[in-house]
Amino acid sequence: MVLDRYIARAVSVGCLLACFVMLSIFAFVDFVSQLNSVGTGDYGALQAAIFVLMRLPQRLYDLSPSILLLGGILSLGAMAANSELIVMRASGISPMRVTRSVLQIGMLLAILVALLGEYVVPSATRTAKAYRAEAMEKKLIVGGTNDIWARDGNRYVNVKQMLPDHQLRNIRLYELDDNRQLTSIIHADHARYLNDEWVLNKISRSDISTEGVTTSFEKQLKMKRLILLELFTVLELESKDMSAAELLTYSEYLQENKLDDGEYKLAFWIKIFTPLTCLAMLMIAMPIVFSTTPRSGGAGQRLILALLIGIIYFVINRSINHLGLALNIAPILSAAIPLSLVVLVSLFFMRRVN
Repeated sequence: MVLDRYIARAVSVGCLLACFVMLSIFAFVDFVSQLNSVGTGDYGALQAAIFVLMRLPQRLYDLSPSILLLGGILSLGAMAANSELIVMRASGISPMRVTRSVLQIGMLLAILVALLGEYVVPSATRTAKAYRAEAMEKKLIVGGTNDIWARDGNRYVNVKQMLPDHQLRNIRLYELDDNRQLTSIIHADHARYLNDEWVLNKISRSDISTEGVTTSFEKQLKMKRLILLELFTVLELESKDMSAAELLTYSEYLQENKLDDGEYKLAFWIKIFTPLTCLAMLMIAMPIVFSTTPRSGGAGQRLILALLIGIIYFVINRSINHLGLALNIAPILSAAIPLSLVVLVSLFFMRRVN
């Protein structure tokens, strides 16, 4: 329908404008925060700028509810200020019909947000961390989620799997002499960083010399240096940056080992509810838009109101999330309560508008 396409275009343009403004502000803030690290190794201002650009998908995902709220209020508020919504209502189009058109384009944007968080954010964050670590530490890092190569002097370390609790799985160490000749190969089933040192378990060691290869086995080996923690954290994502599939897999691992998985379960449900939160933010924008008239003030007032709502939601959301972890409330409830509050508030004010 023509009305649906017109509203979809207006909302899309408003969200793109809000996206550009908010990402520009936060990119500048992130760049300034990186200046303390400029000068370390080969990490200069250009590398800091590239790192910030690589982290933009994560910023976009985190800000997506606020972007949709701001974009919806600005675009539809401009339509209301130009009396377009009044003309629509005079033509027999109800506020709920307009809201339905807004939620249709909101659904498409919510799907894009979900795909961004599931597929783009984790890989982009890993790439950004790898780029920064390589520039700062001058170490070789190659690989993806489940395979990493790191160089430390004459030692090359290959890790097949890493876990967020400073644990490595299936490790191989290749040690070379000053002539770049291989002198030993060490294989460890798993390793963990404890008390400022790496503890390797189930060791097999092969020493290579002109006389041949000597193989030995040990239960445990402690090393002060295996890979730098800065390099170790290259592929270690915060829970909020992991995909829903990764969060679910790691949560199951923690459960199997009788460890606390509350943080990762909460992050999983937040990941599931974030696209719905984007829709809820568009819903809460509707009563604000319908209360706008040509005499009710300019875009500045609507902008300030959108920012206040965004800040209030952010504070309430974080408070409920952390309170839920502290009180051991079911993670699905901690993640769903802020969303439910937004939906109830928007429905209440929409009924008053009707």
